[in-house]
Amino acid sequence: MGWDSIIGQGRAKEILQRSIEQKRVAHAYLLWGPPGVGKDALAIEFAKTLLCDRQESKACDTCASCTKMHILQHPNLKIVFALPAARSEKNNDNGEGKFQPDIREEIRSQIAEKAKNPYFHFEIPKATQINIGTIRDVKKESSLAPYEKGMKIFIISDAEMMNDTSANSMLKVLEEPLSDTLFLLTTSRKEKLLPTIVSRCQSVRCELLTDADIERALTERETIPPEQARLVSRLASGDYSAALGLVHEDLVSERAEAVRFLRATLSGRSVTLLEDIEGRIAENDRGAVDQFLSLLLVWFRDAMLMKEQGVEGIINQDQQEDLLKFVSRFGDANFPASIGAVERALELLRGNVYLPLVLLSLSVQLKRILLNAR
Repeated sequence: MGWDSIIGQGRAKEILQRSIEQKRVAHAYLLWGPPGVGKDALAIEFAKTLLCDRQESKACDTCASCTKMHILQHPNLKIVFALPAARSEKNNDNGEGKFQPDIREEIRSQIAEKAKNPYFHFEIPKATQINIGTIRDVKKESSLAPYEKGMKIFIISDAEMMNDTSANSMLKVLEEPLSDTLFLLTTSRKEKLLPTIVSRCQSVRCELLTDADIERALTERETIPPEQARLVSRLASGDYSAALGLVHEDLVSERAEAVRFLRATLSGRSVTLLEDIEGRIAENDRGAVDQFLSLLLVWFRDAMLMKEQGVEGIINQDQQEDLLKFVSRFGDANFPASIGAVERALELLRGNVYLPLVLLSLSVQLKRILLNAR
């Protein structure tokens, strides 16, 4: 527990802790940065520290207030996130009590999961936005006296999901700050927020996590074997939430698929390659293709390492035999160029370029780079 439980983010933690030490806590903060890097975790720890009975820059984790924060059930705290349309939406009332029992149970379940793992991402079924009813509830509650001593704190998770109406309503709340109220907005898409909302918050940037940060967290917190943690950390691209998801996937078979695509590319049989590409894009799952390309990227990096210094330091330790065969056959190839080709394919994929075009273009480049070296 405590600030040390937040992975990386040294600069962001320093800014928030210093504001407490100097008693210069702003009325609103915007914690922004890539997905899965701990923005909500920072917001929750900041809120816990401010509500702690000890009133220092680190929470005691033992007082009554901290005990309530451990399960995210402190009466002075409200966490706001996207919810589905309530039954009484026509009355603009989106309180939890207005939902069907299964949705209410799902909301409680996800808050409980967030309490156990602050890197957990809220995803309520059929939730597409933070609507006006929710922000009106925030406005009403912020005008009331705190339930317990201390300030009232509102965490707006994925703030970019506010629609136009709710965003303008939130802006009015921020324009009239109250001395005992704090707003903590988190977002992975700062550009989607109203510039006027951004300007009324103290901005705290959260950086991508390093591979070493993620690897250490996986081995220490999740007791993941070091080799698996090293592979997952490379694939997670700085996103700890993504790393936790990858831990439970069958990376052995998925790595084999990446090698199969490479073989199809180098076989010279267009039909085989096209069938492979069609199979990959059948469900138009960009996330799956992203992971597949990331695995291919790790393969080429391992091949380059093996060529230069042997097996020491490679990620795919259990694929040494296949890598040795690959390097012995294509050892004269420009592996940095191959890595660059895969990295460009990932950029195009994440830029929503047409999926078949991304994979066909990559296969042509890899074939040219690898076969021309022979």
